[in-house]
Amino acid sequence: MVKILLIDDEKNLLRVVSLNLIKKGFLVDTAISAEEGLGLFLEKKYDVILCDLKLSGMNGIELLSKVRSLDRQTVFIIITAFGNIEQAVYAMKLGADDFISKPVDIEGLVLNLNIFLNRNKGSKSADIKTTEDEALLKIKGGFIFKSPKIGEILSEIYLTAKSMSNILITGETGTGKELIARIIHNLSGRNGEFVPINCSAVPTELLENEFFGHEKGSYTGAISMQKGKFEAAEGGTLFLDEIGEMPLFTQAKLLRVIQDKEFSRIGSNLKIKLNSRIICATNIELERAVIEKKFREDLFYRINVLHFKIPPLRERREDIIPLANFFVKKYSELNKKNIESISDEAIELLMNYSYPGNIRELENIIERAVIISPYDILEPSCLPKTLNNEESGAKDDRSPNDLISGNIKLEYVEKELIKRVLGENGFNQTKSAAALGISRKQLITKMKKYNLFR
Repeated sequence: MVKILLIDDEKNLLRVVSLNLIKKGFLVDTAISAEEGLGLFLEKKYDVILCDLKLSGMNGIELLSKVRSLDRQTVFIIITAFGNIEQAVYAMKLGADDFISKPVDIEGLVLNLNIFLNRNKGSKSADIKTTEDEALLKIKGGFIFKSPKIGEILSEIYLTAKSMSNILITGETGTGKELIARIIHNLSGRNGEFVPINCSAVPTELLENEFFGHEKGSYTGAISMQKGKFEAAEGGTLFLDEIGEMPLFTQAKLLRVIQDKEFSRIGSNLKIKLNSRIICATNIELERAVIEKKFREDLFYRINVLHFKIPPLRERREDIIPLANFFVKKYSELNKKNIESISDEAIELLMNYSYPGNIRELENIIERAVIISPYDILEPSCLPKTLNNEESGAKDDRSPNDLISGNIKLEYVEKELIKRVLGENGFNQTKSAAALGISRKQLITKMKKYNLFR
């Protein structure tokens, strides 16, 4: 049976959390100070230590340091109050396995405990081909990662998810911004729905109607009352994806709603209270858009209270193989195949590619490879030719602008520029052509020339 040591100077928390953990089948000892907890730790063997960050006398970080000098296997989780993000992240760097915020979510805690305890037993978790290094794989809310950068982001999210503040998530196309938004919603404790809307996919003239809804007869064709997304997200989360594409006129309306915390359906003067948390996402630099007068500065500051910037896959290469293994398992099951692993040669190709389309592109690559593979292992022959081309790899992370001054062929610069722009625009040919200043037909010709189709 799993033995847990719970340390906190709040007697009520000790009582409530220990009782709930005992009901879940754990053996629990409690201590009201770090000194008392250290004494128990030296006397007994524990599988897990749950310790408050701020204690009178020795604090949680000091206890963590002492425990880690004696033992590296015991799972150590910091308990912290809202607002101590930097200290909690520092504790993670010193060797804490995780940190949780008060009030303690018992179900979430038990889920994480099972993940950490299975990891220590050598569980493969979501890996198919697991190495000792890959045992560090963490899965939180469906986000698979090994990267410390992502670990810090998710740790901050766990601390701030229950706040009502607006959130801005930025990052290149395909980095997982919507998944992050869903994790925040799931951790928020809000009872309403997660309602997404892609601001770039709705025609400008229909965007206001999509947001706020309309009354019957408010315009030609309005044959019945219709609620908008703001109303559908009552008590939940409204996710505004690609907010950087929103026209200025609609930005002004959105700003008013955020400021006044109320809105009206089209054709009505009745005010409806805004009771949803707003999370925005974009793949463009809003600060630059503000300078260029393409995005309202006042709206930017309203939505940018909490900001999470998701790094591209090429900047967190330790996540590539865990993600690839996860996708292999997923698409093997979907296609009723028995792919057991990825060959070392294929892994090398996957690791050396730049992924302009990020995780979404990696998933597409693995899905295709699983479908066409005649073996029970993914070989290089199953991967797209672009991965086999040395020039398409990510060993050279310089941008096309940096490459011009070197001894580099013009065709290589053109290919890398097109590949980057395609990735930034989710391989949307119309947008990419406009960004490159060429026609869509010209772009398709060049994509054929350089084999840039996904």
